[in-house]
Amino acid sequence: MLVGWRMGDDLEVLAVLPDGTLSIDALSGSASHDIAGDLQLYVAGELASWLAHRLSVHQIPLQAIAAATVTAKIRTDLLPTARGRIVCFDFFVQSAIVTGERSYIGKLHEVNRWHTQMPSKNSFKPKPLRGST
Repeated sequence: MLVGWRMGDDLEVLAVLPDGTLSIDALSGSASHDIAGDLQLYVAGELASWLAHRLSVHQIPLQAIAAATVTAKIRTDLLPTARGRIVCFDFFVQSAIVTGERSYIGKLHEVNRWHTQMPSKNSFKPKPLRGST
C-alpha cells in the first residue's frame, strides 16, 4: 500500500523532504520522517484501517499485536530530474508485524515516479470566451 496507487497525495508531501527514513506505525496510524519529524500522511491512516479490518476478519484481537510497522528508506537522487516537477522515488520498504510469539517481516524495493500536481508556468491557459468574465 505504501508505494501503491493510494499514495498520490502523500508523494506530494514526500517530494519536498530530504532523503531519509519514513516510519509508519500501522496500529496508531502515525507517521514520521527521521529528518522532518512527524507527518500527516493519508497512507498511515489507510494502513491502520486496513490492519484493523484484517484482524477483525481473521478474529485476531488487537491486543495480540505488539507492533505493526512499515519503514521505508527513501532516495530521490538516483535519477536526475527537474525536481520541482518530477521526482523519482526509490523505496526500500520493510514491514513487520510482531506478536508475543513471532515476527512477520516483508520487504520490497520499488521505484515510483511522481509528477507534480501543480501546473507549470508554461502550461496552456485558454483565453476566456468573448463576453465572459
